[in-house]
Amino acid sequence: MGKIDVCGKTFFENKERFAELVNVHIYGGKKLVRPEELRQLKGKYPSVSSPSGEKERDILMEHRKSQVYYGLELEEVVDYSMPERMMNYDTGEYERQIREIVFEHNEKKAYKNYEEKKSRLKAKDKLNRVKNMVLYLGEGRWDGPTKLSDLFADTRLPVDSEDYEIQVIESDFVDPKDYQTDLNEFFQALQCRNDKVRLKGLFRTEAFQNLTFETQRAILVSLKLEKVVIKMQEEEMTMCRAFEELMNDQWEGGKEEGENLLANLLSRLFSDNRDEDARLAVNDETMRKQFYLEYGMTH
Repeated sequence: MGKIDVCGKTFFENKERFAELVNVHIYGGKKLVRPEELRQLKGKYPSVSSPSGEKERDILMEHRKSQVYYGLELEEVVDYSMPERMMNYDTGEYERQIREIVFEHNEKKAYKNYEEKKSRLKAKDKLNRVKNMVLYLGEGRWDGPTKLSDLFADTRLPVDSEDYEIQVIESDFVDPKDYQTDLNEFFQALQCRNDKVRLKGLFRTEAFQNLTFETQRAILVSLKLEKVVIKMQEEEMTMCRAFEELMNDQWEGGKEEGENLLANLLSRLFSDNRDEDARLAVNDETMRKQFYLEYGMTH
């Protein structure tokens, strides 16, 4: 389990955030699930394919009011077997519910005949439905399958109307304004992952400065900025200041490295009596890159 998974699980186990994800992405913004109506469950099931003999969901919540279960998987990279994986989780959960019902019936000696005992369920027994979400925290689009039929080799036959589909949430393409919790700032930051200038501007805003350390840490770990978290903790800095100092340190380091590389290139060009090429290396970035390649120097 990677850092992003551990940190992300802790962050998204918060019932206010979890309820908001459900309401926004499953119910189109309708507030049908309230945080106080959620109860966290253990989504751990037997598995033949797992070395540990078990497979476990990232997060599973029960909505006590409707008795619907909601599963959430956090993915940093695309899983090309995701529909099958989610279906296995669901099968494991339904089997767990059936075993629970069977245990209760056996305790009460409630089975009246062979048919009921063979079925394990009595005619009036019902299971709690599971609805799933996959939150893709990686960059860009999820290019993997989103329904079971995407995994089938034969595409000539019509797809069953009752295909098994998964709800994929792409962090780079959600609208942060849809969220009223700190998921607003979380997704804003992730969508600036490749723009450090915009990210610095966000970190300077009052909204980001007022975030809890838990939220700031979740944002930074998701952005691969764990060094900023360490700097915040060890030097008691704000997120904004720690980020800016780290960026300055990296810029200075990169500047010094670039200067050393250019000095080495010029030395080699002068040694080869290529004075004119040395002048081009200083004044023309395109030619400088070509000379780096020619001499097998990386930049």
